[in-house]
Amino acid sequence: MARILVETTTVNWTETTWGQVVLAAVLILLVNSIIFFPRRLFRIRKQRKLEVVPKVRGLSLTDMDEKHFQLRVSAAPQPLVEAGLRLAVAVQGTNDMARQVVTEPTPVPQNTLVVPRDLAPIGSTLWVNWVLDGRVGPGASIRVSRSL
Repeated sequence: MARILVETTTVNWTETTWGQVVLAAVLILLVNSIIFFPRRLFRIRKQRKLEVVPKVRGLSLTDMDEKHFQLRVSAAPQPLVEAGLRLAVAVQGTNDMARQVVTEPTPVPQNTLVVPRDLAPIGSTLWVNWVLDGRVGPGASIRVSRSL
């Protein structure tokens, strides 16, 4: 029994066939982990960024004509636009606690949206959200003032 233990401990693993197979397998696993693991992490991180719907930024409201306002927003990230990012607007009256939908989620290719004046009277608040596949981002608001 002691002789078998001595023989197995003194054998050079790099000279035996099974030793070379084990070393090759370890080398393959090491190379795969160095090359492909960062790629997988990058892909997962990119997918998580697509899952997060950003907050609407850069809201401004200007006159378009007697019947419409023009709502401008800052540009959304391009990967999200390509994934189908849309803009939804709701209005909250001066004394109302409830909000009414002004527009269903619509694409905004020029970063502008037209809002009818009769739906957003002076003193009301427009609530604006980005929407992506049923997920709604954090809201931003802008008040409709008399100076428009």
